[in-house]
Amino acid sequence: MAIDNAKQIVDTITQIAQQAAHAMKQDLVEYRKVEQNLPRDVKVAADRRLESQILENLFQHFEYPILSEESGEVEGADQESGYYWIVDPLDGSVNFSRGFPLCCISIALWHKNNPILGMIYDFNQEEVFTGIVGEGAWLNGNPMACSAVDSIGEAVLCTGFPNKHRFTEEALLAFTHKVKDYKKIRLLGSAALSMAYVACGRADSYREHHIKLWDIAAGAALILAAGGQVTTAPSEHTHAVLIHATNSHLDASI
Repeated sequence: MAIDNAKQIVDTITQIAQQAAHAMKQDLVEYRKVEQNLPRDVKVAADRRLESQILENLFQHFEYPILSEESGEVEGADQESGYYWIVDPLDGSVNFSRGFPLCCISIALWHKNNPILGMIYDFNQEEVFTGIVGEGAWLNGNPMACSAVDSIGEAVLCTGFPNKHRFTEEALLAFTHKVKDYKKIRLLGSAALSMAYVACGRADSYREHHIKLWDIAAGAALILAAGGQVTTAPSEHTHAVLIHATNSHLDASI
């Protein structure tokens, strides 16, 4: 479903992300402080502080409700249109806390269950990935597209193990069966960046089970806008999916 002024909306959310990241960079020591040490994850001050800034600015410009990692579902003035934001204020919190430069801000606009547009801002590399489904995708303003790799034996897969992943022998064997034929496998620690890399052709596929919507919402829009495929299936966990996203040449089945 198209939306009016999509490019202007993308520019606005890019500015919102960049402003929040700029404020963070002025006080990295504080933003990196671990506030919760969770099993297989952490919550740092940046998660909360970036979200506060981003949500406040989104509500200044738009009336759509928001689904965000830290606050969950936040109502907006427009509850009827079916449009809503999905925000991950900091994807890759563990990486960020330890100084690994693989983390980003992710903002997507969906209509019901369909990605409309997305923006992923890699504030370490100063790379802005944007996409509007049906119109195109861009990296720092230059057109980008998914790769043309058509053989799994030549493909690079990005994947990961989210918090809810089951580390049983059966689950690990099933995972191995799914990924064993790829040329290379990369675990970046950021689902959003993994999907951005598929959208720009650096990687060829991304798959993960029980991953939260806010981790993949913008990436799904980018990959579709860049000519790729995104397949999802329900997860037993709230706001989570099973996902396989790839270019237009490889099998996208779950």
